[in-house]
Amino acid sequence: REHSYSRPSSIPPSTTMRVDSRPISDKTYFNSCVRNLYSYLETHGYEHAIKLKDLSRPSAKDFHNFMTFLMTKIDPTFNSGKRKFEDDVSLAFKALGYPFNISKTALVAAGSPHTWPT
Repeated sequence: REHSYSRPSSIPPSTTMRVDSRPISDKTYFNSCVRNLYSYLETHGYEHAIKLKDLSRPSAKDFHNFMTFLMTKIDPTFNSGKRKFEDDVSLAFKALGYPFNISKTALVAAGSPHTWPT
């Protein structure tokens, strides 16, 4: 016997994939962004010692520190301890309307070379 019902697909509907138009793999562009971030941190009261190279390939601790500093400039209650750091960052970027997915795995391993542009 044939049945006239259909089973729902487990494949999500196709979505348009957004492409980041910034040339993040371009060394000149990347270095310019690092210098801009360094300048901002230096002139806005960042409390930790930092070097340009620390921003190019930050350790997980450095990444956590400067992301917390930047996010608390927008929301003073950021990372209040109710959620994991990576959950807070991901939610904050979504709330700000950032058009790309922020991988929680990449945030946990932010100091790993494979998570940064080459």
